[in-house]
Amino acid sequence: MKTHSALALLALLAAPSMASAQGELMGGLGGPAGFGEGVLEYNDDGSSAEIDIREAFPNGLQFFGERFHSLYVNNNGSVTFGGATGTFTPQRFPVSGNRMIAPFWADVDTRGGGRPARNGVYWDLSPGQMVITWHNVGYYSSHNDRENTFQIVIISNELLDQDDLWKVQFRYNRCEWTTGDASGGSGGMGGTPAQAGFDAGNGQTFEILPGSGTAGILQLCRTSNVGVDGIWEFDIYLGNPQVTLPGSEETETIDYSQGGRGRRATPPRRPRRRGRER
Repeated sequence: MKTHSALALLALLAAPSMASAQGELMGGLGGPAGFGEGVLEYNDDGSSAEIDIREAFPNGLQFFGERFHSLYVNNNGSVTFGGATGTFTPQRFPVSGNRMIAPFWADVDTRGGGRPARNGVYWDLSPGQMVITWHNVGYYSSHNDRENTFQIVIISNELLDQDDLWKVQFRYNRCEWTTGDASGGSGGMGGTPAQAGFDAGNGQTFEILPGSGTAGILQLCRTSNVGVDGIWEFDIYLGNPQVTLPGSEETETIDYSQGGRGRRATPPRRPRRRGRER
């Protein structure tokens, strides 16, 4: 059972300005909101059943040392491999548990209803692509005075003859709240704010985006690592967002929350194939 922290009383008196809509979402995917036919029922801390991803990626996806043919969509702003995750207060990466891709791990609560206009968590699979969308979602407990909209786009080689490299995009379109009431928040702010990034679930390997764990995470709608506000893109090379350095077994872990960039290795260029390009 969730408990309300006394720290909620110490929430910021003046919340930082909310980021306006920025990143363009991928739509036109079917379903009532255009984000796909897969949808979570209104819930708090729930997850999807195991989703078979072989329709999109017949060979599965290699992620942090293991190849997966399924994943789980978690209401609280993440997808996980190997099992669902209902933890509502984000823990600082690295953590121990299921491998995770988290565009906005926080206490999402969709029980306020209102689909297709709000509180929809959707997914869509097509050859070489999976899109998961949190559309105008509220926060615990059933609040919709502030709403967030964000998306994961997973892209792989459509021909799937070389699957050592795939990509993840985080698309942030609306950023208005950081924290649920049961995570010490008040009015969607304060307490233990949301976190974004990748985690291997081994307590060691992770990659984290700027502002994670602070009110600054709202700026993900206004910032980017590819020059388009609200869009963040990462290569997953040989299963690891921290790219393996050529000629060694070492990997680079870049902690974006500390502003570090480090020296990132570039995956080898894949040969161009004839046929339809995505």
